[in-house]
Amino acid sequence: MISLLASLLISAEAATVPDINALTGFDTAACEGEGEARQLPRQKAIAQLLARYPIVVDVADFSGPQTPLAQRVANACPDDTCPADENSYTKLNAAVAAVLDARENSQLRLSWTGEGPEPAGRPERIAAFFDLSRPTYALTCLAAAPLPPAVIAAAPPEDAPAENGLRAAISHWRIASTVSETEKDDYTKRDPARLTYTDNAADAAPVISAKGTIAAPAIVTWGDQAVATKGFGDIRPFTSYERISNINIANEVNNLDLGLRGHFRFARNDGKEAYIGGLTAAYETDDRLESALTRFEASLTLPVKTWLDASLPALSSAGNNAQCVICQTTSMTLVSDYVDVSDPGAKAALIDLPQYARAGFDAQWDVRLNRGPDKPSFGFNLQYNRRQDLSNQGATADRLISRAAYYPTPQSHYVFGLEYDKGKDLTSLTGIDRWMFTWGYRQ
Repeated sequence: MISLLASLLISAEAATVPDINALTGFDTAACEGEGEARQLPRQKAIAQLLARYPIVVDVADFSGPQTPLAQRVANACPDDTCPADENSYTKLNAAVAAVLDARENSQLRLSWTGEGPEPAGRPERIAAFFDLSRPTYALTCLAAAPLPPAVIAAAPPEDAPAENGLRAAISHWRIASTVSETEKDDYTKRDPARLTYTDNAADAAPVISAKGTIAAPAIVTWGDQAVATKGFGDIRPFTSYERISNINIANEVNNLDLGLRGHFRFARNDGKEAYIGGLTAAYETDDRLESALTRFEASLTLPVKTWLDASLPALSSAGNNAQCVICQTTSMTLVSDYVDVSDPGAKAALIDLPQYARAGFDAQWDVRLNRGPDKPSFGFNLQYNRRQDLSNQGATADRLISRAAYYPTPQSHYVFGLEYDKGKDLTSLTGIDRWMFTWGYRQ
């Protein structure tokens, strides 16, 4: 009888231990993307964990210094042994630790994608998993997306054409406003390509304008992109187009570029700071093929983010996703270029300028306000580009673009905004002064 009672007590005690199924417990129906790029967004993975291991807030949690909720979870188990009196924090801690230990099953693969090496300590790894203000861990979906029931039930005809993978191929092309923006791996961080309705402040002529770059998949790569402490580089073909129509053809901006872009990462041994280099070789004409310019550009992006990043991470109330509520990013790129003008065409500012060499910089400041993963977000972006002519031939140019933007969701490919653009086009040296209502797309 005593042994029976003891076995019942042991069973009851064991029942209080959380049922941790690690990666198997995730619902992969929430995976997003196509083909090998399908991923389970980390915010959705955290939401699923919170649904299984909800946080119970005690009144005592409001006394004393306030610790972020995610940090409380991370510190609940300082090592592999959790306290005997398990609470909601330790249960969630154990669940996340099991996910970090499992790494892969038949449906999901967990990998470290953050800057620098993966943290070694358990609390630091768990805190990084919850930190949605920066890339840390990625959950890649290995199993194919389930087909709709109607498609499964319907047998394809004998002579049905084979799947050509067009959608999967398109997903690897990058679309942004400039070629340097296409180098950002996260499309939500890219400045979008856009169509605009323009109210030209110089002549009050309303026109439609366009600006965008399409970068093809890399044709050459070297190094390891997944390891922040190692160098990495790739070369991509690209096409850029910008047009600002005008009644006077000499006042148009009409640039069509075809070229190659080399992208390089130089990282310190600890991976905390990385310098990003770029080399561009391009042939520039216009959409009437009347002008001809050859241009070369070298750039070096400084690790300003590690010096000035002031993002404010926060964890919303229980039941919602953790995310960056107010996100601020800053970038500074040193640039030098050389342009040879074979035929100025209708680009009047280049008629007496056969070639020029310049040095300058590109600076950008971006602020985002995220209200939730499925709610509209808002942003403000400020860009300033400066090129100083080294031979005083009149090729100095600067351009200021400011934009207030509306995003249907933080992950949306579409962006709507109001912009002001003033200065000179950096290659054709055409004057610009305009307000714009924009429709943008990023991929």
